[in-house]
Amino acid sequence: MDIKVEKVKDVSVVILEGEINVNNASELRAALKKLVDEGSRKISVDLENVSFIDSSGLAVLIEAVQNLEPLKGELRLCHVNASIQGIFRITKIHKLINIYDNRELALKGF
Repeated sequence: MDIKVEKVKDVSVVILEGEINVNNASELRAALKKLVDEGSRKISVDLENVSFIDSSGLAVLIEAVQNLEPLKGELRLCHVNASIQGIFRITKIHKLINIYDNRELALKGF
C-alpha cells in the first residue's frame, strides 16, 4: 500500500493505493495518528486506487473516527469502489463514516 498526504486548505487528504490488509494496516494507523497528533481535525481518505480492504483496515478507519470524535474532528471517505462499498454496507461502516463519490464532494462543507 502506498500512502500520500496532501493538504487542501485545512483538510488533510490521505491518498491510498493498493490493498489495505493485516500486513500494512499498521502503516495506515500510524499515518492517521500522526495527522491527528499534528493537529489535523479534518481528514479525507481517498480510496480511488484501493483494490481491497480487510477487517484490520476497517479497524484502522474506525479507530481514526474514534480518535477524532472527542476533538470535534471528522474522517470522510471518497472514491470508494463497488466491492469496498459492499464491504462497508455489510459491516455498516457507511453508518459511521460519511462516504462521498469524489474528493470535491468530500471536501465541500467540511
